[in-house]
Amino acid sequence: MLYRAINGDSDSSTGVERREDPGPQPHGAGAPHGPHHRYEGPPTPCPARVEYATPVFARNYQGVWRYVVQIPYEGYFTQTVEVTRCLQSRCHYLDGGCLSSPRWVSLLVAELHYPPAQTNSQEFEQFGQYAGAGADNKATHCDGHDDMGCYQVRLYYDWFLVPGSCKCWRPDYFARYVRRRQNTEL
Repeated sequence: MLYRAINGDSDSSTGVERREDPGPQPHGAGAPHGPHHRYEGPPTPCPARVEYATPVFARNYQGVWRYVVQIPYEGYFTQTVEVTRCLQSRCHYLDGGCLSSPRWVSLLVAELHYPPAQTNSQEFEQFGQYAGAGADNKATHCDGHDDMGCYQVRLYYDWFLVPGSCKCWRPDYFARYVRRRQNTEL
C-alpha cells in the first residue's frame, strides 16, 4: 500500500486487508480464470508468494509423520501456518538463484498410545520386581477402545520446518563457505 502511494496510485487509499490480497486491480487487468503469478510489489531480488495452510498431517523435524490437531467446528481450535514460496528461480538485480529458506514452527500434535496389557502371569510379576514396575496393580486409564484395545491420547507440541522466506544465493556461495570432506589418503 505504501509503495503504491509513493508511486502515485490514486487507489492507494483503500487498504489491503490480507497479505495474499493483491489490492485494487486496474481495469481490464484482472482475469477470472485463476490466480496470476506475476509479481507487482516493490522491487526485490526474489519475489515471493505467501500462502496460508491448515495442515492435518505433517512431517516433523525428524521426518516422522504427525497428526496436527485441527478442530474447525465453530472456530474452536485451528492452527494456521504461513508458507512462503519463491515465484522464480533466478534473482533480479543480482547474479544468483532464489531458494526457499526454512523456518521453525511449533504445532500441537496428537498420537495414540497403547499401554502394555495387564497380565497376571508369574513371569511378568518376577520381571516387574526387577524393572521397578508392577508394584501397584492400578487399572490403566483409557481414553477409548478400538480393535487393538485400550488407548490413550497424548497431546504435545512438536517442531516442523516450513518455507519461511525466499532468499537470493550467490552461485559460488556453497563452494566458498560450506565445508566439504576431502579424501586425503596417507
